Amino acid sequence: SQINELGYEFNQLLFQTDTGEVYPAVWDIFLLKILQDYDADLASQFTMACQNNDEATKETFHNNYFAYTLEALREHVYSILNDVDEMTMVAQSYDLETHPRVPVIVAHNDLVRSTFSMTASLLDSMG
Repeated sequence: SQINELGYEFNQLLFQTDTGEVYPAVWDIFLLKILQDYDADLASQFTMACQNNDEATKETFHNNYFAYTLEALREHVYSILNDVDEMTMVAQSYDLETHPRVPVIVAHNDLVRSTFSMTASLLDSMG
């Protein structure tokens, strides 16, 4: 996966729950996927820049492909929002006597919804 190729850990792939901000590693992962689908040589160059902490090269790639990365990330965020809504509806249909953890699941889904709603707003404001 792109995560392993870039040498990232899952704990780097975050969205800030207070603001919806997308952490830089997430942008890198989405850009790498786009480059892999578009041009293997460019993907290789970007991977090397990430692995070598070459921020100048990474910034050039991000500037050149920003619109594509933004759209891919926006699609991902809106997909998660739809999934969370569906999972919450299903969870709320369960009998609390036989499924006592439903309130915990719904609370988690509410946190995800809140975070990703802020993220969606931020992404929409970018273009």
